[in-house]
Amino acid sequence: MHIELLGIEPAIWRKIQVKSGTTLHRLNLLIQRAMGWENSHLSEFEIDGKRYGATEIDDYGEGLLEFRNYKITQSLLPKDLNFTFSYDFGDGWMHEVIVEDIFKPESGVTYPRCIDGEMACPPEDVGGVSGYEEYLDAIMDPDHEEHEAFLEWRGSFDPEHFDKDVATKIMQKR
Repeated sequence: MHIELLGIEPAIWRKIQVKSGTTLHRLNLLIQRAMGWENSHLSEFEIDGKRYGATEIDDYGEGLLEFRNYKITQSLLPKDLNFTFSYDFGDGWMHEVIVEDIFKPESGVTYPRCIDGEMACPPEDVGGVSGYEEYLDAIMDPDHEEHEAFLEWRGSFDPEHFDKDVATKIMQKR
């Protein structure tokens, strides 16, 4: 699967491999871990006109299908299917997910895994696309009035840093 965070240039994306029996709930966690999110906000998928998420905690859950009850295979994720993954409804992070290939697991390979990607994920609670742009402007400019406050809030941040091996280790945590 290719996952791209929408609305940001240069593109922030990941390519992951997961087993077909993975529940949508677990896929939600795996995408968050590959991207760098911390699972501290609500999230949901929209697949072929249907919404899947955590029905027991989502106040906006009317018509929402519980994603713990659906596996990737049950959700009919054929090759070349595009769908959306939303994370943190306040910040409004939208991801496009593309099922690029379906294949038999390789012998000796541990899944899930992240096989490629670019750019660091925006920090949690940064304020969506516009907040992230402001954050980057501030941390890159020592004369910016918010420079010190943002560094104190999150520490140093390299927007270009991404390590697929670290992402894989995080994805493989239970």
